[in-house]
Amino acid sequence: MSRIFLACALALLLLASSRGGTAPDSREIHRQDDNDIFAKGSKEFENVTGVFYFFDRGGNDGPSVDLAVESLRFGLMLTDPRGSGFFAGNYEFLAEVFGAPIFQGVGNVTAGATLFIRCNFIQPGGRVTPYMQIGGGGVYTDISEHESRGLVSLPVEFNLQGAGGLRFVVDRDWSILVEAGYRHISNGTIRLPNRGIDSVGGDLGLAFSF
Repeated sequence: MSRIFLACALALLLLASSRGGTAPDSREIHRQDDNDIFAKGSKEFENVTGVFYFFDRGGNDGPSVDLAVESLRFGLMLTDPRGSGFFAGNYEFLAEVFGAPIFQGVGNVTAGATLFIRCNFIQPGGRVTPYMQIGGGGVYTDISEHESRGLVSLPVEFNLQGAGGLRFVVDRDWSILVEAGYRHISNGTIRLPNRGIDSVGGDLGLAFSF
C-alpha cells in the first residue's frame, strides 16, 4: 500500500479524533432541517470526469498508463453536521463505478468500483465546502504483465484512491465538484511482479442531492 494512501487515511483519523474532542459552543453546527443536503440520511448522485497521469515512484521502470476517467457515485450522509471551526462537518459514504480508457501508454481500458469515506468540512451559511475522501475497491484492466513490464500481473487487481475536493453549492439540488486526487492499482503481492500503477490528476463534475 502506498505512502500517499496511508497519509490520506491518517489525516482522516486525525480529523475524526479532533472532532470527538471538540467542546460544543455557540458556533457549533447542528442539523437545521430535512432540506439540509448534509443532514444525516440525505443522498446524492455524482457524475465526475477527469484525467489522471502516470508517475513513477522510483524503480518501476514501466511504460506510461494515462487515464481518462468517468465515474458515477451514490452518496449517503452518515452523520449530521456537527462541530465548530475548521473541523466542523460530517461524514459521508459513497459507492462508485468507473470506466477509464487509456489514452496514452499500454493497454486499452481499466474499469472498476470503489467504496469511499468522505469528510465534509461544513461552515455555517457557506457556499463552498471542502472535503477529503479515501477509498478502495477492485479494478479490471486489459494491460498484460509483459507489455507493462511488471506494473500489473493480473487482469483483476485492487484499486486505492485518495482525493481532496471543493463542493460549490448552486442550490438545494445541485452542486459543482472539483477534485484533485491520487489513484493506485496493484494486486497486493498476490502475484509477482507487482510494481503497481500510480496516477495523479483531477476531476470535474456535478452532484444532485435528494
